[in-house]
Amino acid sequence: MNKRRLFYYSGAFLINLAIVSLIFAYSNLVPFGTNNFLSSDLGTQYLTFLTELRRQLVSGNLHFYLFSQSLGDNFFPVMSYYLLSPFNLLLVFFSSKNIPVAADILIMLKISTMGVTMGYFLRSYFKKYDAVNLLFTIAYSFCGFVASYFYDLMWLDALIMLPLVAVGVMKVIKEQKYLLYYFSILFAIIFNYYLGYMLCIFSVCFFIFIGFEERLFQKRDKWLVIRHYLIVSILAGLNSAVVLIPTLVGMLKTAKTSFNVLNYLPSARFGLEALTELGIGGNSYSQRLEHGPSVFMTSMVLILLLSYFLSKKIVNRDKQNAVFLLGILLVSMFVTTFNTMWHMFQNPAGFPFRNSFIFSFACIFIAAKAYQNGVITQTETIVKSSCLAGALLSIGYLTLWLLPKTISQLGFDQLSGNINGNYYWLSLLCIVLSGFFLVMIKYNRKYSLLLFIVVTFEVTANFTSVMATANFGNQAIYQAEFDQENKILQEVKDRSHLGHRIIVSKSGLNRAFPEKYNNYNDPILFNINGLSLYSSTLNQDTLQMMQDLGYYSLNVRRVSYFGGTKITNALLGVYYQVRQWNKHYYVEENYHAPTLGFLVNKDIYHFKMKKGQALSNQDRLWQAINGSSAEYLKNVLLTSMQQSSVNHQKSYTYQLVPRATGPLYFNVTPFNFNAEKIYVNNKRVKPAHINVYKSATLKLGTFKRNQKVKVQILAKQSLNVNPGNFMSLDQKKFNLTTDKLKRNSLNIKSDLNHDTVRGTINVKQASPLLLSIPYDDGWSAKVDGQTVQIHKVASDLMAIDLKKGNHQVTLDYQVPGLKLGWVISITAIILFIGFLLIEKSNIRFKTFNKKSNRTKL
Repeated sequence: MNKRRLFYYSGAFLINLAIVSLIFAYSNLVPFGTNNFLSSDLGTQYLTFLTELRRQLVSGNLHFYLFSQSLGDNFFPVMSYYLLSPFNLLLVFFSSKNIPVAADILIMLKISTMGVTMGYFLRSYFKKYDAVNLLFTIAYSFCGFVASYFYDLMWLDALIMLPLVAVGVMKVIKEQKYLLYYFSILFAIIFNYYLGYMLCIFSVCFFIFIGFEERLFQKRDKWLVIRHYLIVSILAGLNSAVVLIPTLVGMLKTAKTSFNVLNYLPSARFGLEALTELGIGGNSYSQRLEHGPSVFMTSMVLILLLSYFLSKKIVNRDKQNAVFLLGILLVSMFVTTFNTMWHMFQNPAGFPFRNSFIFSFACIFIAAKAYQNGVITQTETIVKSSCLAGALLSIGYLTLWLLPKTISQLGFDQLSGNINGNYYWLSLLCIVLSGFFLVMIKYNRKYSLLLFIVVTFEVTANFTSVMATANFGNQAIYQAEFDQENKILQEVKDRSHLGHRIIVSKSGLNRAFPEKYNNYNDPILFNINGLSLYSSTLNQDTLQMMQDLGYYSLNVRRVSYFGGTKITNALLGVYYQVRQWNKHYYVEENYHAPTLGFLVNKDIYHFKMKKGQALSNQDRLWQAINGSSAEYLKNVLLTSMQQSSVNHQKSYTYQLVPRATGPLYFNVTPFNFNAEKIYVNNKRVKPAHINVYKSATLKLGTFKRNQKVKVQILAKQSLNVNPGNFMSLDQKKFNLTTDKLKRNSLNIKSDLNHDTVRGTINVKQASPLLLSIPYDDGWSAKVDGQTVQIHKVASDLMAIDLKKGNHQVTLDYQVPGLKLGWVISITAIILFIGFLLIEKSNIRFKTFNKKSNRTKL
């Protein structure tokens, strides 16, 4: 039995590993080739976060606040959403430049492990180690969800845990055993709370399903079983509080708390075109942001699934139970109201139907039941099911090809992009072959091998069809450019002072990426204090403040370094700007920049931002900081303005006269720099190497006072530009203030990678110490060992009051909600242990009573 078990589980793992290796090798992906998958979120987010996690694991310095997250932010929500998979511990065996290789290997291992847990579920349910189960493990491990979203590798852990949750539910009902269910739900939430939440909903659905099968709700002890299930579920959820509570506190500071009533309307999410997803090539990488449910499950599974409902071998009661399970999962995707609820009450921003893997699991499970109940012995049923499978696929393609306007009028979502018709014929061929081999198995078991070949071909073809529309990065270029940039930035860090920030405006890494790389997360990637960030956990207050200061933000998940001025660079302590040009790195030093803490005037406490007035905000903020009414940013004199039409565009020409010597800035809301063109003295001024689609501050050049400047704007829409949108910085007056602020900066002594800021400062006159660190409840401040109050100023920065004299300032960060989370989690585990002990004593008591009754008899 041990050998059989070993072959069974090792086979489930190794077969999947061989298939995914074949797919990656075919695509020349690392570790088999030079390509890497640096597209979508894997390239722009996960790669960076995995690199940071690897850095912390190798150094042994785990910290929960990163100054490399925009201006600095709580890292815990990032860790809980992206990084808590146990597979990530393997990152310690890779260098930072080889994290793209590690990511591919992690994906391969996770897909292979899915086969093991799915095999365990099938063995547990059917009570036998059947080689045919391996076919269903392949279908599960390479289902449509995996093929579509494999690069969102943190989601794959949920597919590993799903079969374990299902087995745990069965053990609760059938055997009154609770350990597996408790820990499977607990770890599912911890590994990825987002899909873990979906597994909690699934556990309820599956509990009801198994309850129907076992006639639980007709038994005398039904309420006892239900009560125990609920108790264990609640305790498992409470035990995850150490992750959920601090994550919730952090996520409440993002824009993900927004409410849209349209997401709760009972409208349809898709139409009959979604039936194309049943076949090979139902969607592609290019459609990742909008497509139907990814429910590809192989032709074999589809035929057996349909056979379950057509076969007379399956009793009506079992069919009704299956309809309940599949129906509730299907409705949860089809109806917008329920779909939103399944996605944690937020409509997904791209990557829709993230719960489709649960529906695929249920379909594969029911198909396995059909096989184990001998449906394949009914030739007529298999033939009918094969024909029906072909008809469903055909209806999907006919709908997609012939009725797109009708679909739109009915309000259904359409698939974006074009579907390759060759996949239709290939899918039909696989349906015919799968149906034929299913029929022939009853005559000769050797046809199982041919069916295995068809299943393997299908999952491989479907997986590669998704990647066929994706562009790959180059690992060799990535490694070389990573080494070069890391070396440059390390030298820059060594030259700068603690508490300064560095901007990377153009990176050599851009050449390694297949898509436009905007350097949002370079600060995290190279462990430098920067300004930009691309993350679902971006603090909304920080984002709003930076937008009010003129920085560019495409959406609530992104904030860029672009849009800064000399004032904002001084405010935020930007000391170096690094960029690569013609394979050479250039470093621009800002000698006047103070550190992230400096003494300011008490007027800072009364300053308020005004929306849509970035340049005015900067001028007023600098006045508040310096306690002065002097103009640092001055409106230009507008001597003339002309409007005309040029090639179906509107041309606005302004004759300006700056009132100060220094850089001239332009900012207007709304404005699309990617669509509009700006010329200064007949020379085109481009915003940056990145595409800037929204308002941001643009430097038009440096000019002398009273120098005439001609600005021409070509726009497709009417603009409302006035002299207040052009401001020139009085460079001489500004330099006097920065020199003073630099002299009164906090002399930082601590490494900022330890959730603490320590420094000394000599205060000649009682003043507030402004810290260009986003305000967060997790910070506490001490001056000379005494706790002091932290004030929120300038929308989202911090300030503390300092008296005259030499002071030691200490800031310490504790993740908000983490202590409470620990208390709840520890309490929950104690209660669960108590629950187990009580249940064990009850079982002993019942056993003792039975023996006593027998003795009396």
